Amino acid sequence: MFKKISSLRRIQDIRELFKLRHILNLLQKLKNDGFLRSVFVLASGTIISQIIILATLPILTRLYSPTEYGTYSMYLSIIGILLMVISFSYENAITLPEDDHTASSVLSLSLRICVGVSIASGIGIYILRDPLSAWLHESYLTHYYLFFIVALFGAGFYQILNYWSVRKKYFRQLARTKYTQSIGQVSSQIGLSLFHIGPLGLIIGDIMGRFGGLIPQWRLWRHDVKRQEITSGWSDLKDSAYRYRRFPILSMASNVLNSIVLYVPTILLASIYGPQVAGWFALCQRILGSPMTLIMTSVRNVYLAESSNYMINSPSRMYPLFMKTVRNVFLVGAFIILLIVLIGPSLFPFLFGEEWKESGGFIRILSIMYLSQFVANSVGSTIDVMERQDLHLYREIVRTILILGSLFLAWYFHQSANVAIWLFSGASTLGYILHLGLSWMSVRKYRTNHEQLLSRERG
Repeated sequence: MFKKISSLRRIQDIRELFKLRHILNLLQKLKNDGFLRSVFVLASGTIISQIIILATLPILTRLYSPTEYGTYSMYLSIIGILLMVISFSYENAITLPEDDHTASSVLSLSLRICVGVSIASGIGIYILRDPLSAWLHESYLTHYYLFFIVALFGAGFYQILNYWSVRKKYFRQLARTKYTQSIGQVSSQIGLSLFHIGPLGLIIGDIMGRFGGLIPQWRLWRHDVKRQEITSGWSDLKDSAYRYRRFPILSMASNVLNSIVLYVPTILLASIYGPQVAGWFALCQRILGSPMTLIMTSVRNVYLAESSNYMINSPSRMYPLFMKTVRNVFLVGAFIILLIVLIGPSLFPFLFGEEWKESGGFIRILSIMYLSQFVANSVGSTIDVMERQDLHLYREIVRTILILGSLFLAWYFHQSANVAIWLFSGASTLGYILHLGLSWMSVRKYRTNHEQLLSRERG
């Protein structure tokens, strides 16, 4: 009897040992997988950033009303749209050149364009301030045109310099800027609420946070330029502008359309249903969209660096990288969405106050849309890496028609805000499925062409 018990215990010990060994082997694989390790580094900064933002949201929603938050969300939407043209999409080419000299020339070109676009945008908002104020039902927002110039300058430089960090694989430093930005933003917004300056406190806090992430990125680039003794004259800038001319010609148009479908819905909801509805919608986006978007950005940055490298050195690895990324991102995204949808709506009134209760209902409506966005955008740079910007443009034309058409239908037939968001969510989901499908088709076609080329060379 005792021998049997002893044997059973030995068998259990052996099983536990195999389980432990299996876990250790899995951890070793993760450690040796450069892609996953880089994603983890970037995602860690993103997670810390989101914890800071989400932890302070219950404070901010009690310091600022839904209407004030709606005004702030309209400001963010305008900034988001203008950021799509901030450097005429040349920043997307920074990771592509084989040498750092050409890449730095593209970056210098992008920064110069950014300065011009920032100033021109501020002047345009100043000239159109009265009709814009009437359309948005917001009399003060467009009078902050100087803040728009500063915000675009800071956000544009940070966006451009990020591509240099991605190119050089400075993922740890890039991750650090994520949470320094969040700390600067939320601490400023909370502090400025004491002065009772309304949405301006949220706007100034956002600007201060953006500059907190910009300075470290600038130093990294300048250090590399000095160490490698890189200089970029006007001839280098012109050569870079011509070499990557497809980006402003095709990518910029698709990026503008992409920004329209991302940010115009907030503006239209404010225009049709008032800033309060835009505020509820914006809080839902912050709770559901921001964590997903920033984790997705971490994955996309690492995917962009790896895929750009594979295109030059190992084309046969592109398709497996694409499929592995899609599979893993879907599983992570489904878990996050399910968790938020299950517990989110019931917690909204408790965490943010009764006046924010409507945002909880919006979460369930938008959940599938955010999952499809999470998966499609994680590998969305595939088309850029292959320089198939024409596919970007076709996709964004269809998405723009779908999404703006859905909101037009809601307005035309005098539907409620809930119905409008249902229509918007369905149209957006279809758009992201199209996005993912085109990326898959392009990488699959590239694999087929590459295999045929190798076959001819062997023959």
